[in-house]
Amino acid sequence: MSRYGGGMSSAKAALESDTRVLAFEAGRKHGIRVNTISAGPLGSRAAKAIGFIDDMINYSCSNAPLQQELKSDNVGNTAAFLASPLASAITGTVIYVDSGLHAMGLAVDSPCIAKAASAPSEMSHFLLHLAHFSQAMCALCFEK
Repeated sequence: MSRYGGGMSSAKAALESDTRVLAFEAGRKHGIRVNTISAGPLGSRAAKAIGFIDDMINYSCSNAPLQQELKSDNVGNTAAFLASPLASAITGTVIYVDSGLHAMGLAVDSPCIAKAASAPSEMSHFLLHLAHFSQAMCALCFEK
């Protein structure tokens, strides 16, 4: 299956599972907290290399509950919060920093989807990457 993306889904599921397992084990043995940050589409130089990050950002801005472009500071501030004493009781959690995009699923009536539908061969590729992009942007945050 070309452009299947199953590997990315499996990797995300493994990361989320590892977050919970490590939080339990590291918490019990060493008092260490473990959390994961799952970021939405960011317009970084690295992301520009995939070629259609701008479409993903436009989709997110058009369809997320908070209609704003995600900035790297949003992700960094979340990591700083998780590392701070303010998050001392948070462990084993995936925190989505994506302006709420994960909460609403795929908006099939979005103008961005209509644009992608005008090029059917590109549509499945675009939707697959949109659904999995934030999964690739996960990072573990450890704090003792």
